[in-house]
Amino acid sequence: MKNGNFHVLIIGGGIAGPALALALKQAGIASSVFEAYPYGEGIGGGFNIAPNGTRILAQIGVLDDLVSKSTVARFSKFKDERGREMATLPYGDPARYGQPALTMSRATLFECLAQTMKQRGISAQYEKRLTSFEDTADGVVAYFADGSSARGDILVGADGVRSAVRNFLLPAGPNPEFTGMLGVCGFAPADAFPEIHTSDVEAITFTFGPDGFFGHGGGDTKTFLWWANMMAETPFTAEQISSIDHAAAREELLKRFGTYYAPIPSLIAKTPKILRQNTYDIQSLPFWHKGRVVLIGDAAHAVSPNSGQGASLALEDALFLANLLRTSERGYSETFAAFESARKGRVEKIVQEGRRRSKGKDVATPLQSRIRNFFIGIMIKLFGVKGQDEVFGYRVDWMVGPVSSKTEDKPNGARLSETGAVREISRKEIKMRAARPGYP
Repeated sequence: MKNGNFHVLIIGGGIAGPALALALKQAGIASSVFEAYPYGEGIGGGFNIAPNGTRILAQIGVLDDLVSKSTVARFSKFKDERGREMATLPYGDPARYGQPALTMSRATLFECLAQTMKQRGISAQYEKRLTSFEDTADGVVAYFADGSSARGDILVGADGVRSAVRNFLLPAGPNPEFTGMLGVCGFAPADAFPEIHTSDVEAITFTFGPDGFFGHGGGDTKTFLWWANMMAETPFTAEQISSIDHAAAREELLKRFGTYYAPIPSLIAKTPKILRQNTYDIQSLPFWHKGRVVLIGDAAHAVSPNSGQGASLALEDALFLANLLRTSERGYSETFAAFESARKGRVEKIVQEGRRRSKGKDVATPLQSRIRNFFIGIMIKLFGVKGQDEVFGYRVDWMVGPVSSKTEDKPNGARLSETGAVREISRKEIKMRAARPGYP
């Protein structure tokens, strides 16, 4: 597919878009990134990147920089509100998965990806809000609110849960759904907590109590990251998110979590700025691509933060699609179909798991909480490592050779399987999938 004039337009400058641009650069494919917001605006709280995501970061050459600015998460701990341990698992074991897990602020990841694009000569423009695009016989043209436009061979929608590209492809929806869970989070200065042991800094700790869920661990260098989840029938309003009385917000959180074990009350009390967010997901889309346009990341499969996989899935998508564009000798339509076919089952399963996990974070009576915690401990001890292996063990690696268009008679043609091994999928199967009802 690749030639000297081939150019990819990428709408979205968060995670999936820059990662795709960096992977395409390594593949010798030109791209331009267009982000609707000003540089660095609205980049939110913190998160973890699991080993299936950090393996992608290593392959696009940014992992070492991120390790120096974040926390390596070596364990996941599950506790009740008194601090009694229900279960502990190794988390992101490099010996098992090839790379560690990291916890950090979204701002740190954004800055790393943005600066790496700049260093590698990739065009990234901000305050470029997409208003429409035109899919023509010889390319695609994107039009922006400032009156400018850009032309390319294909367009990738990597513009998040509120994707403008998705809205153009699927004007009748489905739209993102509120999961019924509110998120509140913050960063506390590490030097305010000399008593916290290194083993707790390098753990993601999940606390389940009668008054709700609270999570914490190391964040960016010299910070602690924490987050709390509350179930609600309606999401925060835009004003509740943008205009926060931080002192009042801390007081409200301390009323809920002030009796939880140390350092939870202190983490809340010593956090200067409280952040709020609503959680949305998209259970499934009828298709991810049409014509010269394809969706990746949250634009295709927005997942609740409960899954711990939003960033990692976006990174997987980016390298997977770049790999297909690098190696495929097929046209863009069949390449997009191969991408969707290979990725859809995995990501939708994780979206569903994220929804399921949110049900265990609601307020409960003390008895209900003890019963819930008993079963959480049992399930994690029995199935925790197996569950991690299924998610973290998925691999996306550069394929060795090109995907030939002469595979009609083979039982399989190239794609990466859900277990991460390279296998093949036939052109006939791709065409059959593309012809299913509701597919473009």
